[in-house]
Amino acid sequence: MPEYFIGEGTLINALLVFVGGYIGDYLKEHIPSSLKESIIKAFGLFSFGMAYHLFNEGSKANIVEVLACLIIGGVVGYYFDFETNLDKIFSSIFKNIGSPEGFNTATIMFCVGPITILGCIMEGARYQNSLILSKALMDGISAVLLASSMGRSVAFASFSILLYQGSLTYISYFFKSSISVSSLENVSFIGACLIVGLALKLLGINKDLKLLNFILSPIIAIFIKS
Repeated sequence: MPEYFIGEGTLINALLVFVGGYIGDYLKEHIPSSLKESIIKAFGLFSFGMAYHLFNEGSKANIVEVLACLIIGGVVGYYFDFETNLDKIFSSIFKNIGSPEGFNTATIMFCVGPITILGCIMEGARYQNSLILSKALMDGISAVLLASSMGRSVAFASFSILLYQGSLTYISYFFKSSISVSSLENVSFIGACLIVGLALKLLGINKDLKLLNFILSPIIAIFIKS
């Protein structure tokens, strides 16, 4: 058994993003608008690079299963319209915080990808939290940079981290025997697809893409075995 409680890594991750978001929001007042725009574009370009890396990580993914997970996740997301409803919840609960755009962007950036999935699996199934703690540090730094352009709504992606990563960690804890190597390949590929979508939004190519509606796709992929 671990020397820490299950979910500790996720809690630290959420805390660092929350603090980083507010630090970035403070810096936002001292950064010219043109520089803020450049930072957002930099994140967009970085997202393309990250997606390329994730595609390589998922090079052995089963394309049919990946497509099925994206479709199933997308249909469920479309039916419940996660992104629109989260925007409404955000706007009603966190009034005067700013646009939910920063919240949505940070949620996708911090919650999608193999590091998130694998980190949660390592913590939940193998009682090792070093990977999720490394991710927490990277996310905290990224939150500072992202919030310096998009405002303190980025900080509230910490709640998404608590819910999403916390759920993944405990799913891994209770269903560790159901997780296979092939499913992780699929998760990497799906994460890459969603990161490409994020890059398109950040670069202004397709701002209407509702990526949060696909947030269940990586979770679905965990339980599909080739």
